[in-house]
Amino acid sequence: MIAVDEARRRIERDLHDGVQQRLVALALQLREAEASLPPEMSEVRELLSAVTSGLTGTLDDLRQISRGVHPAILSQDGLRPALRTLARRSPIAVDLSLDLDGRLPEPIEVAAYYVVAEALTNATKHAHASLVHVTAAVWAGRLHLSVRDDGVGGADPARGSGLTGLTDRVEALGGTIMISSPAGQGTHIQVELPLERCN
Repeated sequence: MIAVDEARRRIERDLHDGVQQRLVALALQLREAEASLPPEMSEVRELLSAVTSGLTGTLDDLRQISRGVHPAILSQDGLRPALRTLARRSPIAVDLSLDLDGRLPEPIEVAAYYVVAEALTNATKHAHASLVHVTAAVWAGRLHLSVRDDGVGGADPARGSGLTGLTDRVEALGGTIMISSPAGQGTHIQVELPLERCN
């Protein structure tokens, strides 16, 4: 199951960071080409417009597919059991503190799951951490999520890591993410996700 979950995360990351970005770039190029055509080439402009619309529709379909690529336990049982499973399967120790009652909106659960999954992957592969603290709680209409490891620090979202994808995912839901990773002092990711926008 670990390999399956890792494969799902890799597929979604590839869709988001690879295929989707290429489609967006192509759509922008088509729009630029359409805008640069002289007025007498109206038929070509209409054709380019139709192709651009079709490409945009395909991109929307792909986004829906990529959102659906996540573990069955998350869909069936919710965030709390999914995070417990992540912690249990982690090769390093995970201290969980979950104050979650019932289900949250699916986009919130999916985003939170991938924040923790990516943080655990980074803590294992790059930070050489021995312990990760994960806390999740709901108050004031928001999910508050914190993931802190005791690794080497130095994580930099600007270098195009998986942290960039997490930032995009969180901000798309109207949430905020703060990443603190001073060298030698571990990495701390804090996320807030508003629940009312997803109800």
